Amino acid sequence: MTKHRLFLAAPPGDERAAFRARALSSLGPMALAAAPLQALSVDLVDATPAAPPWQRPGEPAANQEPDYDAMLDLRGEPAAIEAAIAEVRGAAGSAPVVSVRVAETIEKDELLRPGGRAPGVKFLSLMTFQPDLPPAAARRLWAHHAALALRVHIGMDRYVRDWVVEGEAGFHGIAELHFPSVEAMMTRWFDSEAGRAAIAHDVGHFLLRATRLYTTEHVLKPGP
Repeated sequence: MTKHRLFLAAPPGDERAAFRARALSSLGPMALAAAPLQALSVDLVDATPAAPPWQRPGEPAANQEPDYDAMLDLRGEPAAIEAAIAEVRGAAGSAPVVSVRVAETIEKDELLRPGGRAPGVKFLSLMTFQPDLPPAAARRLWAHHAALALRVHIGMDRYVRDWVVEGEAGFHGIAELHFPSVEAMMTRWFDSEAGRAAIAHDVGHFLLRATRLYTTEHVLKPGP
C-alpha cells in the first residue's frame, strides 16, 4: 500500500476558512469517488494556538498565516492514488498543491479513529534536514531521535514519522504528533524543562528548519 500526502493552500485572494471547508466537504470526497482508496483523511489547519507550545531557542517566529490550509492523507494502490491526486488537482483549480509519496514509520498509536472528526489536535512538522547531512545519515539520526520523543512527549497518543520518498516538496520528512485534546498538547508536550532542552539539543543535530501545522483530522475512510 502506498501513502501520499497532499498539501493544499487557498488560492491568492480566496477566504482561507472557506477553502478549508471546501477541502473537507468537496475535495476529499472527490478523491474517494475517483478511485478505490484504502484510506483517506483530511486535516484542516484550524487548530493553531495563539502561543505555540514548541519553538526552538533562537528560532524565528512562524509566519502569522500558515503555509497550507489543508492536507489530504491518501493510502491505496499506486494507480488509485494517482487517479485521486489527478481529481483533486483538477478540482483545486489555481490552489497550490504539493504532493509527496512517503515511507511511513508508526512509532506509537493509541488513537481510535473509526471515522469522522478525530479528537484533539494533529500536529505536523514538515522538516528540512541539515544540508551537509547525506540522506542516510539524516534518516538514521531522525530514527534515533524517536526514542527520546516517545519518552519526552508524554501527552501524545499517536506518533508517526514519514520519510519523503518522492515529490516536489522542499522538505525531507514529516513528523506527526497527535494529542487527544488541546489541554494535553499545551501542558503535556514535554515531560519537563529538561526534556524540552533534550529535544531541542537532539533535533539540532539534523534539523535545519520546519514548517509546523496545527490541524484537526477528519477521517473520511478509516484504514483497514
